[in-house]
Amino acid sequence: MLSNLKKLTYLGLGGGNKLYFLEGKNTSNGTFPSQIQILDLSSCNLVHFPNFIQHLQGLTGLFISNNGIKAITSWMWNKTTLQTLDVSNKILMGEISPSICNLQSLVFLGLSSNNLVGKIPPCLGSFSQSLQILMLDENKLTGNIPQTYVKGNALQFIDFGCNKLHGPLPRALVNCRMLELLDVSHNHFNDSFPFWLGSLPKLKVASFRDNRFHGAIMCPLKYTFPQLQIIDLSQNGFSKKLTSEIITCFKSMIISNKRQLDSKDVIYSEKTFLDIDSLPFSMSNKGVVMEYLGISGEIPDIMGSLNRLVVLNLSNNLFTGSIPSSFGKLSNLEVLDLTVNSLSGNIPQQLTALTFLDFFNVSSNNLSGPIPANGQLSTFDNNSFEGNKDLCGIQLLKKCEDPSKHPLQKPDGDQDSESGSFFELYWMVILIGYGGGLVAGLALGNAFAVDVFRLLKKIFSCV
Repeated sequence: MLSNLKKLTYLGLGGGNKLYFLEGKNTSNGTFPSQIQILDLSSCNLVHFPNFIQHLQGLTGLFISNNGIKAITSWMWNKTTLQTLDVSNKILMGEISPSICNLQSLVFLGLSSNNLVGKIPPCLGSFSQSLQILMLDENKLTGNIPQTYVKGNALQFIDFGCNKLHGPLPRALVNCRMLELLDVSHNHFNDSFPFWLGSLPKLKVASFRDNRFHGAIMCPLKYTFPQLQIIDLSQNGFSKKLTSEIITCFKSMIISNKRQLDSKDVIYSEKTFLDIDSLPFSMSNKGVVMEYLGISGEIPDIMGSLNRLVVLNLSNNLFTGSIPSSFGKLSNLEVLDLTVNSLSGNIPQQLTALTFLDFFNVSSNNLSGPIPANGQLSTFDNNSFEGNKDLCGIQLLKKCEDPSKHPLQKPDGDQDSESGSFFELYWMVILIGYGGGLVAGLALGNAFAVDVFRLLKKIFSCV
C-alpha cells in the first residue's frame, strides 16, 4: 500500500509502536517509496536498522532514537544526503566510527544517552560546514574533545556533557562564532576559567559543572560574554568568594534599562530539533550557577539590586552575618531559600514588602528576634523558621514575650539606593544554593519553585 504513495516524502511511524520488518534476500526499494525524505522510526522497538533505508536515495532526516539498536550499520555512512541523524536514548554501543565524517551534509547529529565508548573522532569539529547541532552527551566517551574547529563553521549547539572526557578546552572553539550553547559538564576537564569564550558573540548557555576547572573567575575587559544568559560553574575548584568582579564578567546581565519579559521568552526544555530555527534560546532572562563552590562570608548587599529575580536560593552554604535588608527590593521574588547557613540577627522587616513570595525558608540558621507579623511572611508555617533557637513568633512554639518591645522597622529606602543604581540587572530567575554553593539563574518565565527545580535536575545532571 505504501508503494502506491508516489508523492509521500514524510513518513512518521514513531511514538511507541512495536514494529518489525520482514526482510530477506529479495528486499528492494519497492516496499517503501524511494522519494521519502524524512523517516521517523523512533520508539518502535527496533533492534537494527531496517534494510530498506539504504534504498532511500534522497533521505535527509532519520529519527530512530529510543529503540534497541546496538550498532549503526556501515551502509549508513554512505547516506551523504542526510541532514538529520538522531540515534539517541537507548543502548547504542561501541565506538563512533570515523566514517561518520562522510556525512558532510549533516545539520543535526544526535547520539546522546547511549553506551558509546572510546574517543570522539577528531574530524567531528571540522568535517562539515553545515553542522549546527552536535549532541554526544550521556555516553562513556574518553580522551580529548575535537581540537580543530574550522573558521566559518555553523555550530550552534555542542553538548559533550556526562562523559569521561579530559584535558583543557581547545582554544579553537573561538572559531565557532555561531555557538549558542556549550555543555562540557560532568567530565574531567582540567583548565582555568575559559574567559576567552567571552569573545563568542552569540553564546547564551555555558555549563562547566563537575569538572576540574580551577583558579579565579576573571575576565579581561574585551571578553564580556555579550549574550550569555546561563553559566554553570558548579563543582569545580574555582575561587570561593562571591565578588562584584565575578558578576561583572557577564556584560549581557548588566543593563541600564528595565524591560518587561515577553510572554514568549521562556526556556524550552525538550531537545526537539525538527525545526532548527526553533532552538531553545529565546530567553530574555539571565542567570549564573556557582553551586558547590563552598562560598562563605556575608551575603553581598548588591544582591538586593537584582530586582528581576524570581527565585533566590542561598541554602546550604557557609554564609554569615545578617540577611540584607536590601532583599526587600526584590519585588518580583517568588522563592527565597536561606536554609542551612550561619546567618544571624533579625529577619528584616523590609521582607514584608515581597508580596509575590510563594516559598520562604530560613530554617537551620542562628537568627533571633521576632518573625515579622505582617505581610507575606505571616503566611508561612513553622517549617520555614525552625532550627533558629532565638527566633520567636506565632509560627513557633516559642512565642515572643511582648511584640511591642520589637517595633516595626521603617523600610530602608535610601540606604541601598546606590547599589540599586549600579546593578539594574534583568535576571528573571536566579537560584543560589543546593548543598554548599551558589546557583544563579534559569529562566522559566513566571514558573514556581517546583518547575524550576525539576528543570534544573533535567539540565544540570546526567540522570
